Amino acid sequence: MSGIVASARPGLWTPEDLAPVVNHTLSVFGPDRVVFGGDWPVCTLAATYKQWVEALKMIVRGRSEQEQRKLFHDNAIRFYGLA
Repeated sequence: MSGIVASARPGLWTPEDLAPVVNHTLSVFGPDRVVFGGDWPVCTLAATYKQWVEALKMIVRGRSEQEQRKLFHDNAIRFYGLA
């Protein structure tokens, strides 16, 4: 999940503007195949790193704790063989 906020209009976007892309990605690929990507420093074209993280957390807040943990942690551990 990367490169989304960088394509937004600086100062004029909301998490709701990004939500369709995030939700579509999660629907198409499923919670086991998506991982958070900070996209720093490119994300700073439209937001701070903190704003991007907070927006994504807001967008996925209605998903299960397990799905959120996969997005922000577990999938990266598995993908990169860190465990």
